[in-house]
Amino acid sequence: MLAESPAIVLKAVDFKESSKIITLFTRDYGKAGVLVRGFKKAKSRFAGIMTFGSVIDAVFYYKDSRGVQTLKEAETRVSTVRIQNHFDRVAVSMAFLELVSQVIQEGEPNEELFDFCENFLKWLSAAEAEPRNLFPYLQIRVADILGVGLQPPEEWPDLSIKTEGLQALYLNILSGSLSDVPDDGLSFRLTPRQIHYFRLALNGKSAQIPHTEMPAQELKPLVYHLDVYLKHHIEGVRDRKSDAIFDQIL
Repeated sequence: MLAESPAIVLKAVDFKESSKIITLFTRDYGKAGVLVRGFKKAKSRFAGIMTFGSVIDAVFYYKDSRGVQTLKEAETRVSTVRIQNHFDRVAVSMAFLELVSQVIQEGEPNEELFDFCENFLKWLSAAEAEPRNLFPYLQIRVADILGVGLQPPEEWPDLSIKTEGLQALYLNILSGSLSDVPDDGLSFRLTPRQIHYFRLALNGKSAQIPHTEMPAQELKPLVYHLDVYLKHHIEGVRDRKSDAIFDQIL
């Protein structure tokens, strides 16, 4: 049948001399591989609009018994050209979309996750704010959308208190809670800046995150802590190849 769906380009691999197989995250069909014939030809109408991270409206011949579908038409839905012109934006989008690719499945749509991805890429393309601090927030939102969101503490520590007197806060991996007492299982003690970050992320104040001071020596462990959490609770999450690029902006 002929299918139509908004889609995000996740990956492209060469196929024969002039074609490519593009992996899409579609809003209506989940992850889908599509064959794009003639993609590498000079006059291909698809080459300019189906780059990594592109948000498109796709039309393809769909059969659920086939592993690869055939693309018929594609048009730009959201312009993401500006992302490609900034290395930091490329690095964040690569890490984020690789994570998304790990948690979605063929034939299993997730409209909420797709909409979040589309809105983030739209923001990333247009915003003036520095995006390097955003990746932990993206991890937190993916967990929440997939039903394993983190639970905030009953009371947040008072960050105006000197560090040596600050009430401890732990990220507990097994229970998915933030609390002043570590679980019997694996737990990570958070720094004051990391506590502040979680407070913004879990209290609907994500707009402040790009402007929040977060040195690399605290941002990188925060990404690691959340990766451990995601790997424990979501099947398919593993180390990302794109982290080699993301690490360059820390």
